[in-house]
Amino acid sequence: MPEGRIKVLLALEGVLGGTLRHLDYLLRFADRREFDIHLAVSAERALHVRADFRRWLVAGWHVHEIPMRREIGPLADLRALRKLRKLCRRERFAVVHTHCAKAGFLGRLAARATGARTIHTAHVFPFSHDLPDLRRALYLALERRAARWTDRFLLLTNYQLNQYLAAELGPPEQAVVVPNGIVAEDFAGPTREEARRQLGVGASDKVALFAGRFCEQKGLDVLLGAAQLLAGTVPGLRILVVGEGPLEGWLAERVNAQGLAGVVALCGRTDRMPHYYAACDVVVMPSRAEGMSYVVLEAKAAARPVVASLVTGMEELVTHGRDGYLVPPDNAEALADVLRDVLARPELLAEMGENARRGFRDDWRADRAAGRVHDLYRELAAR
Repeated sequence: MPEGRIKVLLALEGVLGGTLRHLDYLLRFADRREFDIHLAVSAERALHVRADFRRWLVAGWHVHEIPMRREIGPLADLRALRKLRKLCRRERFAVVHTHCAKAGFLGRLAARATGARTIHTAHVFPFSHDLPDLRRALYLALERRAARWTDRFLLLTNYQLNQYLAAELGPPEQAVVVPNGIVAEDFAGPTREEARRQLGVGASDKVALFAGRFCEQKGLDVLLGAAQLLAGTVPGLRILVVGEGPLEGWLAERVNAQGLAGVVALCGRTDRMPHYYAACDVVVMPSRAEGMSYVVLEAKAAARPVVASLVTGMEELVTHGRDGYLVPPDNAEALADVLRDVLARPELLAEMGENARRGFRDDWRADRAAGRVHDLYRELAAR
């Protein structure tokens, strides 16, 4: 503990989307007088995240870029493990907090060599995806092995707690549920009229917003299927798609091939999310899996209802019929039916949006969530 501070390593392979926000909030509310935080992170999936690495360095944290790949690759994984182990031996961390599957396994294995206390946040358990049986069995076996090197599992929802117990990763007392949190005031945004004017959206348009990674998990194919069913039946329909990811080229191609260019607008990455929330009527999430979605929390803070797939604990965030709707996953027809109904009822959308804002819980605030994680660092370091 240099200068009396608790030395912590945060290890993550995919510094993108919700996991990036998770790290940002942990750092934003960490007291530099108490914590000496290092980050072992990779830019292999997206080079632009190095801008975030530089931002953290300027803020006074230590950043160690260690190339890691999401897929299993024995040689690449061995190189990453050696670098992580070398870092852990040199710095002698009191606590190593790993995130997601790849850094979760390699980071906990490296920490084991130095006696550091370990915390793991899965975000989404890798064995919970729709996978071939052999691959799911392999991921489950790896998670059970890594569980032996884990002092605490930090889970985001009660649904994840049930997954943890069903998979027999550890006893109940080894797991702690700490939901994600945001700074709600950051998403208040401009007025609806001003936001639409700045984004070039018509005042009378019916606007649905998708925000997230362009990857298979987010169900963009389902969204396009729903858009095709809605096109021509909902006057003034606009679907704003904000984000980036490996399916970016495929998405642009499919929008054109399906004749949806006049309905679906691909908006790319942005730092103006409050404007998009303010401009939309409803937020749509056709995901096949989620950890704990920041988009739902942001939509609540912006007083916007959510239409989401009923997957992996979404019922803990959205109350069906009160502040949003839950639909079956992989079902473009069900998604289109709900969107068609709600977009024709602006009074209902406004009421549900206010319900969403009023239903925002205190434990969904970033300072409180980060504070509970920092308490775990204190508890384990004291051992």
